Formats: sequence, C-alpha cells, structure tokens
Amino acid sequence: MLNYFKIQTIYVLKIVIVATPLLMSMYLLYWLGKHEIWVPETSHRDKITIAILVAGMVLSFLLQSYFSKRKQK
Repeated sequence: MLNYFKIQTIYVLKIVIVATPLLMSMYLLYWLGKHEIWVPETSHRDKITIAILVAGMVLSFLLQSYFSKRKQK
C-alpha cells in the first residue's frame, strides 16, 4: 500500500515539474500585462509573446522527454 502511494506521488511530482515552465511563461505574460509593462503599443509584442510561450513549451517538452528516457532505462 505504501509503495502505491509512493509511485503515485512521484508521478504527480513529475507532472508538476514538467508543467512548471509552461505555467511560468503564462504567468510571466499575465504579470507583464497586469503591471502595465506589456501594453498593446509595445513594439513586436506578438512576436515576443509567441517566443515566451514557445520557450515554455519547449522546456516542458524537454523535461517530459528526459523523464520518459529515464523511465525506459
């Protein structure tokens, strides 16, 4: 029974670790808009927004790949 909880806890922690970069990039965009640092008149705002989100997704993907590769070994 304890082994089952340990496995489930590790699984949930891996999901949290993998999702963190994407959530942080979304929060960064929210924070920039909330504090009016990121206004519609900011030049190249759309390109920078896409770059921030892509960076978060790529980091999440790399972490997921790392955990998947470790599991196969």
